[in-house]
Parts: sequence; structure tokens; C-alpha cells
Amino acid sequence: MQFEIKPIVLEDKPLFDRYFSAYNGMNSEYTFTNMFMWRKSYNIRYAIIDDTLCIFSRHGESPETVNFPIGEGNLKTVFDKLFDYFASIDQAPLIRIYNDSEIDALNQILPDIFIFTEDRNSFDYVYKVSDLVNLTGSQYHSKRNHINQFVSKFDFEYKKITEKHLSPCFDMFEKWCNTKADSISDIDEQRTAVKSLIDNFDFLGVTGGCILIDGQIVAFSFGEVLNTKNSVAVIHLEHADTEFQGSFPFINQQFLEHEWTDCVYVNREEDMGLPGLRRAKKSYKPCLMIKKHIASLK
Repeated sequence: MQFEIKPIVLEDKPLFDRYFSAYNGMNSEYTFTNMFMWRKSYNIRYAIIDDTLCIFSRHGESPETVNFPIGEGNLKTVFDKLFDYFASIDQAPLIRIYNDSEIDALNQILPDIFIFTEDRNSFDYVYKVSDLVNLTGSQYHSKRNHINQFVSKFDFEYKKITEKHLSPCFDMFEKWCNTKADSISDIDEQRTAVKSLIDNFDFLGVTGGCILIDGQIVAFSFGEVLNTKNSVAVIHLEHADTEFQGSFPFINQQFLEHEWTDCVYVNREEDMGLPGLRRAKKSYKPCLMIKKHIASLK
């Protein structure tokens, strides 16, 4: 094998930022924050092969996958080396695809050997920021009702997250994790990912916002610019205490209104195949779904 596969460390951020900036994609995976948050749970690693960034992952007992290479290298040469790697681990190649142009490129480089299967649970939900800030029209009637109830019941304040808010945010999330330990199988993975983001908040360069009631954080959200060319923000993490009715739709609306009105779109990531989360994301009426595929040998 003619390349080295490395674990992701904080110092890799400039490297990833350079490739992701040139890629100009709208899929939520391609920020360093996302890769770093989930590097342990999904065993995310990378290699630079002929000036392309190749990202490998393996979740639990699932097979190894590699993202479609991004960069300026010779893709035929890169895929020859990737095929050699998969042969060395005695596994058929599995390639993650994030847009139709990658399907076309793969079919051109290696014609008639792949099938492409939609990875529906990983589709990203993209919305117009103005829609989720203004919530106009009958389709958002219930959202406005929830927000109005929250505003009428609670004496709240919105704050941009600074260092002093980080520990309370994690304490709130960890308290929720402890209540879900028996019902959510990947709760420890979620806890690890959130801790990675919060512990490295400044270095990662993310933006956060929170809602406080009587000085207590009851909801928070973290995000960053995903793609300046297409004017897209991405929300990495959102959490709220449901004992405060309306807290989830309120932090959703407030975070966008205070921090992201300079962006046209917001990517709120995937639903992971969870029925409740899928209903919630659909209820906000996405303007675009970022489709993803797995390419496997015929």
C-alpha cells in the first residue's frame, strides 16, 4: 500500500479546511468540526493520495467505507490505490458519494462495475434561513404557536455562547444522556461527540447560541459556515430542555435570527432514520435534500 492512513487530530484542521473549501459542497459531512466530533465513534481516518483527500470510516461492526476522493489528483490512479487497499483488508470497495457529479465521474473512470444505492438515512435537510426565521404561512402555524407559548410563559434571554456557557451546556446535555442511557443505544457516542465540540470550541471556530431562563441554560445550538460560495450554514448540534414547552422551535428560530441571517441556506443535517426526527425535520419544509449514495461493486 503506497499511502499512510492517519487518525484525525486538531492540528489537521488547516489541511481539511483547504480541501473542503475547494470542494464547495453542501453536504454536512465536509467540515472539520463534523469529522473531529465523530472521529472516535466512526473511526474516521484519512490519507492524502496523489493530492486528493480520502476519508475512511467504519462504524462498529460495519464494513469500511471511503468517501469519494476530493482534490486535484488523477482519480484513476487514486482508485487503483484504493482498490489495492480494500484488497489488503479482504473487503470489496464501498465508496460514499455526495453528489451526482461524483457518480458520473466514477462511471467514467470505472464504467459498468458499480451499483449506487441511496443512503436515505443520511440525506441532509436544507432550508432557507429566511423561512425558518420568519415562519410565515400556514405551513408553519404550529411552529409559531409553540414559540408564542414559550415567549408568553417564560422570561428568557438569548446569549451568544462564550467560554462561560460551555460547561453549563455540556452539563445540561450530559443530564439528558443519563436519562436516555437505557433507551438510546448510541448515547455514549453522542456524549463523546458533544464533548469533543465543546472542549475544543475556540479552536474549531464554531458559533453557538443559548436561551437562558433565570440564568439557567434551557436550550443551545452550535453551527458554522459550511460553504461561502453557496451561502450555507450548518447546524452541528442543537439541544433543549423539553420541560420548557417550545424550547426546541425557539432555539431553532433564535439561533438563525441572531447568527445566520447573512446566509441564504442552512443545512440541518440528517435524520439518521429515526422516525421522530424525520417527522420533525420534514415539518420545517426543506427546500432541498442532499442525497447520498453508497457505491458498491456489481
